[in-house]
Parts: sequence; C-alpha cells; structure tokens
Amino acid sequence: MLNFSSFNIDDINWAAPIFQNSGYCGADNTFASSYIWQRAYDLKVCYHDGFLFRRYGLKDYIYGFPLGNKDINLAIETLNKNNQGKGLKFIGLTRAMVAEIEKAKPEKFIFSENRDAEDYLYNALDLIELQGKKYHSKRNHISKFKKLYNWTYEEISMKNIDDCKQLISQWCIENNCKENEFGINEEIYALNIALDFFDKLNFIGGVIRVDNTPVALTLGEEINKEVFVVHFEKALSSYKGAYNIINNEFAKRKLKEYKYINREEDMGIEGLRKAKLSYYPSLLLEKYTAVLKD
Repeated sequence: MLNFSSFNIDDINWAAPIFQNSGYCGADNTFASSYIWQRAYDLKVCYHDGFLFRRYGLKDYIYGFPLGNKDINLAIETLNKNNQGKGLKFIGLTRAMVAEIEKAKPEKFIFSENRDAEDYLYNALDLIELQGKKYHSKRNHISKFKKLYNWTYEEISMKNIDDCKQLISQWCIENNCKENEFGINEEIYALNIALDFFDKLNFIGGVIRVDNTPVALTLGEEINKEVFVVHFEKALSSYKGAYNIINNEFAKRKLKEYKYINREEDMGIEGLRKAKLSYYPSLLLEKYTAVLKD
C-alpha cells in the first residue's frame, strides 16, 4: 500500500521542482498552493516510483494528476491497485492531462468538464494598462480612489506581515467569517499560512495603505516563466476602489515580465464569476474530472 502523508514545509526542497518541471500552468500546480490548502482539501501526498501522487478526501479518495514520472499507465495501475479497484477518480485535469490519460488507457475513463474549477488567465498587459472602453469603469474606480485617499503601496515582507494579518482580521469582521460558510474560513486559514511562511514559499505580494492603515493586499507566485498566479486578493469594502487599485498596482510593479496572470477559479460563485469576467480573461483553463469505468 502507498504511504500518504501531509506536506511538511521542508518538502519544498524536493517537491517544488517536480511541480515546476511538469509544464502545467494550473493554479494548483505549485508546492506552495498545495501546502497552504492541504487542510481545506484534506490533501495527502506520496512519492513513489518517481511519481508525486496527490490524494484528496477522507473516505472516497480522489486524486490529482500524477506528476514527475511520465509513465501515466504505470501511475494509473499503481493507484488503482492501491485503491483496491474502488472507483478510481481524478480531478483538476487540463486538456493536456486528459489527452495523456486517454493515450495511456484508451476509452477506460469517463471525462466530464467542471466549469466551476476552470482557471481564469489574463494577458498581463491588459491588467497592467487597462486600455480601451471595456476597462473604462476600472480606470474610473482607480482614479476616484487616488483622489479620495492619501494612499501608498508597499511590497509584502516579513516586516509588515502583522499589518497584513490586521487587514485580514478587519476583512473578516466585515464579512462575518465566523458565521459564514466553510469555504471562507478555510480560505482565511490558507491565507494566514501563506503569510506565516511567506519567504519560505517564495511568495510575492503588495499592500495598499490609506493614512498608514492597510486596506488591501494581494499575493501570489510564479508558476513558470510565462505565468504568475494570484492566490489571494483582499480589500476592505469601506474603501471604494481598493480592489481595483491593488490589482492594477501589483500588476504594474511586479508582473510585467509575464505573459499571463492566472487568477484562479470562481468556484461557481455568481458574484465572483461576474467579477472575474469583468476583467476579460484571455482564456479559461478548462478542468475535467476522470472516472475509471467499471
């Protein structure tokens, strides 16, 4: 039987290169993302025969696409044997992953698209320049923010982590985190883990202050030389345009070298989907589920 366990922070030394060398640009395709979200998704991992296996769930196990070793046929056989033939299932598959599974096991899996899990990828220059009529309202929000408030921008570092956590606490008060659904509380937990291990996980981020009070933050990491993923973006709703300005300022200052900015999925949340579409993604990274036929 395969021995699955949680990631430790020092596992970054061997696991991060496996994610980086895979060539995939999904938001979950980094060590840091897996590390900060492992409690929320009950993620356990196993390194075996050159594969990095990721398993989710307490009972009916589901798996991420095997990384590292390219023998996908062997990976499927290994997981199916370990799963004792009980409905082998993969989630978060891109089209390229689907093609690899189908090539290894022709017509053995049923594939279904999961729109709620699809990552939004934007041309970096679009979010930096906000050119054209379609971004008129975004420019207006930013302009009004700059006129209304005495604001500054600074990079996140270990020196201002406590200020970032102060902002998160205030955001939680505004959004009733303790009384809200499971998802928000797990997100805040993941964000706090990201801040606790900010340097170790190679994150970069920015903070907007108004009269020295932190009112917006964002942070993320490089997936590869072309794609940067923004994992978190939080702003206080009492400061109009705070989301718009942190989005734009961070992109202008830190993301010019990238072709795409991945801003993750919308999880099927109507308001979040509307907000992400309002920035006009260049493409949606399709995600699929695969279930082994009986």
